[in-house]
Amino acid sequence: MPRDAEAWLAARGVPREPVVDRGAGPGTTPDDGRAAPTPAEVVDLARQVARDRAAAVPPAVAAPLADADGPDAADRPDGATATGGTAGALAFIQRSTANAPQSEGRLAEKLRGRGHPADEVEAALAAARARGLVDDAAMIEALVVERKARGHAEPRLRRDLRSRGFDGGAIDAALARHRDADPLAAAFATAREQAARHRAAPAETAVRRIVGHLVRRGHAEGVARKAALDAVHADREPMRTAER
Repeated sequence: MPRDAEAWLAARGVPREPVVDRGAGPGTTPDDGRAAPTPAEVVDLARQVARDRAAAVPPAVAAPLADADGPDAADRPDGATATGGTAGALAFIQRSTANAPQSEGRLAEKLRGRGHPADEVEAALAAARARGLVDDAAMIEALVVERKARGHAEPRLRRDLRSRGFDGGAIDAALARHRDADPLAAAFATAREQAARHRAAPAETAVRRIVGHLVRRGHAEGVARKAALDAVHADREPMRTAER
């Protein structure tokens, strides 16, 4: 703590308390009639200051946080009434997205569960968009590119994105931009990688495992079976030729 403790507290909006005689116990009333802070109150105050500094919440938002998020706010169960209005909702979004991005739909669901009415939720999300805390379009785009590289087909992508709380229109737009011109070719590319991993297994076993792998990633069963058969055949044909 800085050498000047009173200045340090004043800079954080903490009112100066009168000096209390060391012999006085918690709750003793000083000369001006105000009760001295108890040890628990001092600890709560220190926690609040630390939270405000760590979250770097702007002054306009930080002011009502003492009501919105007390020491036990992280443990507040869904459905409990939240206070702090739009500022408290925005502060919650800032904390929730600090480690990983989240969709607006998921954040709205959490805020409603904390007791925020619809107008506060919408206002907080609008402020979060303006600050760059949420960006559904960019997040969907990144997820689609990453999952397609892992062999996920459109039905699986759509299901996963909906489960994350993204809007259906935004999902449709992103999937349309990355739609496979040839679903069989896309399935075959993934099946070929899997065929190389199953060379030690009998051909029938390898095909069955690859079909299951493709279906779990959203490929139609007929497309998956065709791609698996072609991939296993293409992978083992050089070995058959060498044995002749």
